Amino acid sequence: MKKRVLPILCVLLLVSTAVFAALWRQEAARNEDTLRRMWLSAASSGESIVTEYRQAGLEIPYCQVISELLVMERALLLAEGTGPDYTDLNAVYGILSLYPERCPDVTEELLLVFQTASQEELDGSNWPLRVNELRNILEYGR
Repeated sequence: MKKRVLPILCVLLLVSTAVFAALWRQEAARNEDTLRRMWLSAASSGESIVTEYRQAGLEIPYCQVISELLVMERALLLAEGTGPDYTDLNAVYGILSLYPERCPDVTEELLLVFQTASQEELDGSNWPLRVNELRNILEYGR
C-alpha cells in the first residue's frame, strides 16, 4: 500500500503545480493589461487636459497634469520596476510637484510626453526620450 501512495502523491503534486502555474500566468497577464490601461488612461487624460484648456484659452490646471504624471510613474513602476525610464519620469514628477510654477514653461514638452506615451504605450521607445528631454530642461534649463 505504501508503494502505491507515493506515486499517486507525486502525480497529484505535479498536477496541482501545473494548475497553479497556469493560474499564476493568467493573473499576471490580467495585471499587465490593467497597468497598460492605467498608463494609457493617464497619458490620454493628461494630453486632453492640456489641449482642451489651451484651446479654450484657460489656465491649465497643472495640479491635474502632475497627478497624471504620478499615475504614469506608478504604472511604470509596477509594470517594469525601476530603470532609467522610471528614474526620469520620477524626477520629472518630483520637480514639477515641488515647483509647479515651472509647469507653464514646459507645457509643450509635457504635451509631447503625453502624446507620445498615449501612442506608444508602456513599451514604446520614444516616450522615454521625451521624458528624458523634459527632465534635462527642468534640471538644467534650455
